[in-house]
Amino acid sequence: MNSRAFRKFKTEIGQANHFLITIMIGLDAVEDGAEKRESFNTTWNPESKTASVARSKHYAIKSALAWTVDNLDMYLRLCNREPRLYSDSESTEIADTGHSIYKKFRCVINNHKKLTLDKFAYVDLLICWRNNTVHFDAENQLMHDSLNYFKNVPANDVVTNKYHLDVSQMLDRFNRGECPTFKEAATLISMTIHFVEELDSILLRDIDQYRFLETSLFKMLKSEKKTGVFSLRNTTPEKRKKKLKQFFVTAGVSEEFYNGDGERFLDEVVNLKEDEFISKVLEKRKEEEKKAEES
Repeated sequence: MNSRAFRKFKTEIGQANHFLITIMIGLDAVEDGAEKRESFNTTWNPESKTASVARSKHYAIKSALAWTVDNLDMYLRLCNREPRLYSDSESTEIADTGHSIYKKFRCVINNHKKLTLDKFAYVDLLICWRNNTVHFDAENQLMHDSLNYFKNVPANDVVTNKYHLDVSQMLDRFNRGECPTFKEAATLISMTIHFVEELDSILLRDIDQYRFLETSLFKMLKSEKKTGVFSLRNTTPEKRKKKLKQFFVTAGVSEEFYNGDGERFLDEVVNLKEDEFISKVLEKRKEEEKKAEES
């Protein structure tokens, strides 16, 4: 099962590496003599095609890094929208980071120790490299754990062998403030997608299912999306529960998702009328707001 935030991330980031490859192939064709089509009504007459292609490749790579980081930022923000994937305390931490993607990233790294270093080290490098190449006077440095990982990559490392990556050259290029190579950029993009997938799995595993399902159903009802479950008053609770589970499947919640808290939520809801459920949630929110004001 994947969250809505993850599905949105996958849709927006698209086939980033495929698009980057396509651009590189096109630029290679330009360097080999391809000319502008007559239908492309604009001026294009570089003094040196080779130099123009080299600069354009750097532009494409930097743009791809920026696009990837922006989509990572979108994912981390969406996780903090109702129904939230973060706990209450982490939600507050994320909100306090403002517009800093790096602070959001550091926050989830610190809060979820089961995130694997062989993924988040590459995301750390991606964000720092993007910031240093896009933002004026930025001098981001890698976290100690990330730097230590890259300096001690074992010979049988799956990632470096899969992508034929020279980590020492990559770090040297980063430290000199140069643009990543295509291979390096493609690796960083791919590992970011793997990182988000891993984080999403952890967030869904640790989520407060009762609150998540309650908020999800409440939002759907407020948006006038019909569940059908509340109209089955003359059927058994078991049939109403099955109908509610089927409804949640359409919202991306798999049949295998539910733990004890999730099952408890379903058992309680099937015994309520729609207006009773809405009133219950509204009353609970008022109590939570009152406690927040008093604390």
